[in-house]
Amino acid sequence: MDKKIIFVLIVLCASLLLFGCTQTPASTNSFQSVDNSICKIDGKPVVRMYGTNICPHCIWVGPTYDAVVKKYADENKIVAYHWNWIVTDANVPADDLLTPNFEGTMPASEKAVFDNFSPNGYVPAFVFGCKYYRIGNEFEQQNDLNAERAEFERVIQELLK
Repeated sequence: MDKKIIFVLIVLCASLLLFGCTQTPASTNSFQSVDNSICKIDGKPVVRMYGTNICPHCIWVGPTYDAVVKKYADENKIVAYHWNWIVTDANVPADDLLTPNFEGTMPASEKAVFDNFSPNGYVPAFVFGCKYYRIGNEFEQQNDLNAERAEFERVIQELLK
């Protein structure tokens, strides 16, 4: 395998291990908004979470995110994705080093969304409708998954107005 590719993969893995997980300070409105039109698929807002299997913050909030978005997706109100990279041993082949395990192989268009909203590669990263985004968990320090759930619900409701 090309030494440059191996080097890039090692640097990427090291970056995820060292800097990949982050948290934001607490506030009452944790999502930031941008002046974008709402991105949609088949007329429905697209809601995304990006994470890794080695990020404790991603593991903490993932099931709550999944439960909230499943409800709206089952009602056919949104399109939801949970992109979760499995970070494995550095000795595995490069093609298997970062493999999303919830949505299959991540298309370049989805990677571009992640790169746009989390240019430093921090996770967990949430992108709701390309209009609202957040890096990190807002209520993890208080161990308050109900507050996380309420925040996700509030932002989705904003998208559906």
